[in-house]
Amino acid sequence: MSRYALYFMLSLGLHAGVGWLLRDVPVAAGSKVVSEAPVTIQLVELVPLEQIERHGSVAQPVVEARREPPAKAAPQDVEPKAPVVSQTARLAAKPVARPAPSETVAAKGPATPAPVTPRNEPSRPVESVRQVSRPSAVPAPKREVFRHEPAFLSPPRPPVYPAQAKRRNQQGVVLVEVRLDEYGKLVELKLLRSSGVESLDRSAMKAVAAWRFRAEVENGQPVPSRVHIPIEFALTASR
Repeated sequence: MSRYALYFMLSLGLHAGVGWLLRDVPVAAGSKVVSEAPVTIQLVELVPLEQIERHGSVAQPVVEARREPPAKAAPQDVEPKAPVVSQTARLAAKPVARPAPSETVAAKGPATPAPVTPRNEPSRPVESVRQVSRPSAVPAPKREVFRHEPAFLSPPRPPVYPAQAKRRNQQGVVLVEVRLDEYGKLVELKLLRSSGVESLDRSAMKAVAAWRFRAEVENGQPVPSRVHIPIEFALTASR
């Protein structure tokens, strides 16, 4: 071993011993503990001076050049290749024609028709023809006959002359229309012309309504009739 290596080993041992002794030294209160950076130890081989003079120069460390990986080529779109179909697969894909089985057709004789069972159709009910009775012709209404003079079953009672009209010397003629049916019954009573005095008109209408008339006959058949009856109120005349 060279003396330089020996000196180095001794120095390293001294440092290690001092560090071991200082490990147990107490730290005073209030003092700051400064953490030392970790000591890096590197072993360097010292070359003797005679060897340096002998060779004339110190060999420089050889630095290996870093090889950069070659740039990867951009992937190119690869067209999909059509699958290769072998000749055997092609032959297997073709359907093998099979012989059609021969169909044996039995000779059939003329088919005998099945007996047809007659169906009993329900008898349709005989529609009874109803004779529609035609309504008898409605008899035409009988023509009304106009009479100039009334015919009575009993003598008519004259109307009452109102006392107030007498005191006031009121006179007049009232014209009344009477309508009768074929039986002589009063159907309608109408005031055709007023006397001008209301009390005289009311008395005339009341008297005619109580009269009984005879039915009018034409060609041997009773017919409705109509007649106009004038009733006169006069102080010198009495009716």
